[in-house]
Amino acid sequence: MKLIKQGKLGYSLTNTSANLSVIGAFQIVEDAITEMMGNLNLDGETCVPKYNAMWIFAKNRIEMRSPIHWLDEYTVECAITNAGGVKLIVDTLIKCHDKIAVASRAELCAIDCQTGRVRRANTAGVDETLEIEKPEIDIEFHNANFEPIELVYSVCIGASAIDFYHHTNNIAYVQYVINQFNAEYPISAFEIRYINQTFQGDKLELYKCDDNKFTIRTGDKTVVNCIVEQGAQ
Repeated sequence: MKLIKQGKLGYSLTNTSANLSVIGAFQIVEDAITEMMGNLNLDGETCVPKYNAMWIFAKNRIEMRSPIHWLDEYTVECAITNAGGVKLIVDTLIKCHDKIAVASRAELCAIDCQTGRVRRANTAGVDETLEIEKPEIDIEFHNANFEPIELVYSVCIGASAIDFYHHTNNIAYVQYVINQFNAEYPISAFEIRYINQTFQGDKLELYKCDDNKFTIRTGDKTVVNCIVEQGAQ
């Protein structure tokens, strides 16, 4: 099942050049994925009471391939391109001017609401009727070393960062990392791996690693690891 939506780029999703920002791209992509999961009855409001499980993002890589300007019309296409074991792979494309402007590949997994452990997909609403689409893009996740070098930011998570699951919204972590760069810094790709959940009141520490890599920690736990790639669209 493929979700297809039309949109017009709003001002709040743009950067200093009035083009779609990285944060804006994450918002469009995550809204599309969560809407598609809702259409499949794999959303939190369904899965939590029915299966005692919730589907969460484990990884997401977004590539900014060409600009979308303020008020440009665009099309979002979102589909599951692989499923098995404990994960779903979801590809999301934002198309504009007859080309792929943004490409995203996300990995989702289901976790048990009580234990926090990863559950098999077939225990959290996924069965043989799930439609798998052929991938239109080729995106690979990157392995890297995230040894912290320098503490660059710390924050106590406030209420505005908390989502439906009562944990920190995925995009909040992206914002913390993006804020370490100049507003004019050209970002061609942003990859994030979600490792542990955090909640309101938790203190986060953001560390810079080498080569534009970042790790966010709370206490002795790693929360997310990020890779930021530079390049003009």
